[in-house]
Amino acid sequence: MADSISLEQVQEQQQQLLQTVNNLISQKSQLEDQLENCKATLSSNQGALQYANSLIQIMTEGTETVGEGNVSENITVPEVELADPEERTEEVTL
Repeated sequence: MADSISLEQVQEQQQQLLQTVNNLISQKSQLEDQLENCKATLSSNQGALQYANSLIQIMTEGTETVGEGNVSENITVPEVELADPEERTEEVTL
């Protein structure tokens, strides 16, 4: 016996396919927008990176090192007698 399909089933499948195609078109549009946003962000980040690299180059020209090795140092803050004995300064380590 040959398989048969009714006109109603064909129309239902056609509607489902049409809905699927419309969903895919919508998703494609959203993905294209996201891609354009990513490209714009990338371009902006690239410009910022180039600017930062230029600043670093300008600031480090003629110097072999920047700072003193970026080592932390302890700073002692002397205690000060305050009106309220509970208010005291503390030693701070940077």
